[in-house]
Amino acid sequence: MLRKLKTFVTTAAVTAAATVTGMVALASPTVGATASAATATASCWDGPNVTDYQGSTYDTSICPTWKGSVVGFGSTDTGYLYAGNNFVVCQQRGGENPQHGGARNDIWLYTQGDEQYQDSGWGWLPATVVSYGGDYQPIPGVPWCRW
Repeated sequence: MLRKLKTFVTTAAVTAAATVTGMVALASPTVGATASAATATASCWDGPNVTDYQGSTYDTSICPTWKGSVVGFGSTDTGYLYAGNNFVVCQQRGGENPQHGGARNDIWLYTQGDEQYQDSGWGWLPATVVSYGGDYQPIPGVPWCRW
């Protein structure tokens, strides 16, 4: 009985914390179970429709980022995106990402920065700052860019 109560309290606390922070909780009835199988298919979820600086409107996905990062086009920084749950429009392969925390990737995500230097902060975000995804793997739940 004590173990069931502990599991219930732990699950409730995780769910409550996730609700407060806006994150998705992956509750498990087994204490100590991992969520790796679930995160492989559910790292991002549906986001709002947005319009970029050129007037194009897009559906988005919300993805958690563990670190803030510059966004931009090539060597031009157009904005800065804070860590948190952020919308992205799509992803595409490009040059090597800056290495963060040992992660390596060549996937870039089109988004808008929280700080905006030019082009209303729109630009490319390196996949190495997204909380989910493997080395040189696309981010699950984000469509490929069609351009």
